[in-house]
Amino acid sequence: MRAYMNTISNPWRVFDELMSGFPYDLVNNALRTRSGYYPRVNVWESGQGLVVEAEVAGVEPDKMDVAVDANVLTLKGERTQADGTAGEFQRSFNLPFELDGENIKAKAKNGVLTVTIPRKASAEKRKILIEKE
Repeated sequence: MRAYMNTISNPWRVFDELMSGFPYDLVNNALRTRSGYYPRVNVWESGQGLVVEAEVAGVEPDKMDVAVDANVLTLKGERTQADGTAGEFQRSFNLPFELDGENIKAKAKNGVLTVTIPRKASAEKRKILIEKE
């Protein structure tokens, strides 16, 4: 049956050739691209605030960017693959309001980017006086 599909007299020959490896090529390319450019991330709450750890092996610290805008933490970077291709990644996280976005610290060590976001200093509880008319 396959020999018939590839003969010159088959009007659908070009379409058949294009579609012969379609699902496999698409899935393989998607998985290779996705697994290569998106770092794994662990997020947890510590006693001091929030900690975000991203697996960024092979990414130079000068090719990474950590930014906060309107309570959204964004991690960006550029990773070079073993085959020489380069690709960018970006991960964003919504931050709770009780975190201090002004005093964030980021450190890269042994292929792990650690971002520490401290809690805001809690305001002291005060009693409000109710006025009588």
